[in-house]
Amino acid sequence: MKSLEATQLLPAPAWTDPRVHLLDDLWLLTIFAILFAAGLPWLVSSFDMQIGAALLGLLALTAIHIAFTMLGAPVRGVNRARKRALAVLHAVGVIVIALIWRYAGGMQNPAFLAVFVVPVIGAIFLSRWQPYAIAVIAIAAVSAVALSEAPELRWYVSGLGSAGSWLARLFGGQAAEADAPFPGFYAPTGYFLVLLEVFAILMLASAFAAEYLGTVFDRLHAHLAAARVEAARAQELWAGLLEELPLPAVLVDAQTLEVVSESTALAAASFAGGHSLVGRKLSEALQLSYPEIVEELVTGVGGSAQHVVLHCAGELCMAHFRVQHIAYKGRRLALVLLEEMTESFAARAALDVAEQATVVIDSRDRVLAFNKPALALFSGTRVGADAATLLSQPGAPARWWEPGLTGRRKMHVRILPRVFQVTSTAIALPGEQERLYVIAFLPVARAEALDNPSLGAQLPSATLARPR
Repeated sequence: MKSLEATQLLPAPAWTDPRVHLLDDLWLLTIFAILFAAGLPWLVSSFDMQIGAALLGLLALTAIHIAFTMLGAPVRGVNRARKRALAVLHAVGVIVIALIWRYAGGMQNPAFLAVFVVPVIGAIFLSRWQPYAIAVIAIAAVSAVALSEAPELRWYVSGLGSAGSWLARLFGGQAAEADAPFPGFYAPTGYFLVLLEVFAILMLASAFAAEYLGTVFDRLHAHLAAARVEAARAQELWAGLLEELPLPAVLVDAQTLEVVSESTALAAASFAGGHSLVGRKLSEALQLSYPEIVEELVTGVGGSAQHVVLHCAGELCMAHFRVQHIAYKGRRLALVLLEEMTESFAARAALDVAEQATVVIDSRDRVLAFNKPALALFSGTRVGADAATLLSQPGAPARWWEPGLTGRRKMHVRILPRVFQVTSTAIALPGEQERLYVIAFLPVARAEALDNPSLGAQLPSATLARPR
């Protein structure tokens, strides 16, 4: 047992954030969403798709996923550089998704834009403002790809002034006037603008939703952390209680049958032989005559086993085993309580082999204990039975076994066809006025001998019919 005043060395806390693992899982989900959003429309339609370039983009996202996994590994201390690296990788991943969209159909595949919702919502696991930043980056990247593909958009942008003309030349590679005839136009005039507006609204709405989900997650994570702390305290509490338990007890691994812990009372008891049982097999630690009985309780559903014989310091002793299963740190353990029963077993064995049928009754006329001869004499005897019904018969006074003030009384009773000498003894309970009654029936002679004056006729007598 560990001393309560011993110095405890606490390990340095490791930097681990469950949100990083969730973000890593979201990027894995994003990769599968891209495969679905690009592959399914390509199979059912005939838009142009550059498979090689799209696969290179997926390879880049896979590398980002691996980087997230490496950066999310627990390390000692809080590393702010890792958080910045995660934010940069997240932004780069959004840009790569925009490039994949460019080679996976672009404006011909508008359903692909729904993939951007996942990284925008996942950005909440980095910081509160990160979803808005990722939404702006996604809008800018998608707009750039759209300008490079749609001459109609470049024509609209060129009308915004010198800045618009510069953007049109940057993404179109030529002046806006060259795009005036709308070469390759195949959609309504406002289609591209409406598409970008809807995408921008979707990204901002996803950022707002991400902030709400982040608040809920932080609240749940705080409750989970508090619950874990309380659970750890409770486990340490009952582990300490087990060691200080005033009863002989051991904690056994239900799978390996190895003793995990023991109580102080067990170390002082004769069961252990003065040696520690921790780390040993239960059958080796306790020298049981039939270890299969206790092992079945430990590996099964628990229960109790009475009169288990084991060797204690070279002598045989009896014990009552009680097994209750509990969970501790993901392991299934069995709490085994041992109760010394050698003395009580010997006393009960002595009562059972005695010639006298003995019944113990409380002040409320309830049977508390009896031996085997009493069961043979009164077949209805059981613990808790009504003694007034069991012993009282017509013609006999009520509570005839009451010994009175002397505390002891003898009499003859006739239970056909035999005569018994009954000794009723009152046993006082400390601090109580109520008493227990020990009634012993000793066979004397056959019923006809009760009429013989030479057979102790001075004792009072009564006639009881043999109960059926």
